[in-house]
Amino acid sequence: MKTPIDFEEIYQEYIESENEKNRKARYEGKESFYRASSSGFCSRKIYFESVAQIEVTNPTAKKGQRIMRLGTVLHDDLQNALVYKNNIINKEINNKEKEIKNKQKEKFHIEGNVEIKELNVRGHYDVVFEGDKVYLFDFKTIANWSYSKKFGHKKDFDPSIHQELQLGTYGYAIQQDFGKLDGMYLVYYNKDNSMMNSVQVPNTYINRAYNFWYNINEEHKRGLPDFKQGVSPVQDWNCSYCPYLDHCNPPNKKRR
Repeated sequence: MKTPIDFEEIYQEYIESENEKNRKARYEGKESFYRASSSGFCSRKIYFESVAQIEVTNPTAKKGQRIMRLGTVLHDDLQNALVYKNNIINKEINNKEKEIKNKQKEKFHIEGNVEIKELNVRGHYDVVFEGDKVYLFDFKTIANWSYSKKFGHKKDFDPSIHQELQLGTYGYAIQQDFGKLDGMYLVYYNKDNSMMNSVQVPNTYINRAYNFWYNINEEHKRGLPDFKQGVSPVQDWNCSYCPYLDHCNPPNKKRR
């Protein structure tokens, strides 16, 4: 039933405004850099996005934008919780300064910028914990179906390689900035029932991410990559969700 106020439309306008604000803050003036969040994705998509920088013609549907907004809100809330924890840690440090004089101070670094100049890649990590050891965390919100396949009794979850490569990209930069990295983790939040769990990603993904971006740079020097089934894109169904679908014109072109 419709109401006198179209709340859906108001919320949609707000989401689009926030998305544009975020785009400007993160990418305006830096469009020629590759985006760490595109790690592991189709080489043609990455070319259209960062090299050709052409207009998006197949944007995410409104429903999809609202679903993604939930992830953003949860993501921000988790980061705010860590700011809260930092304040507690700092208070304890001030109160017990003598006791911890020789102890490494602990701190959460939140939403930090990374830039890997030799690979022309930029991005923003979620959380780095710095203490006696250094750990990197990336938050992901997923539906119950995916969560159950990843953490349920009958695990048959096919990992999405781009998440691991994205984390490895951040990991490469963190190793440079902090001098070491003792572990990397993907932290999953089930948006249907609020359960949380995590997966440790081996540091070997740092080298895999470096090689991925090195190969992307080399491939793009030759221009728009050929369409290769199984490589560009990684899977058929990715095409229908690609914002550059009309420019790419893959063999089995279907809109979502």
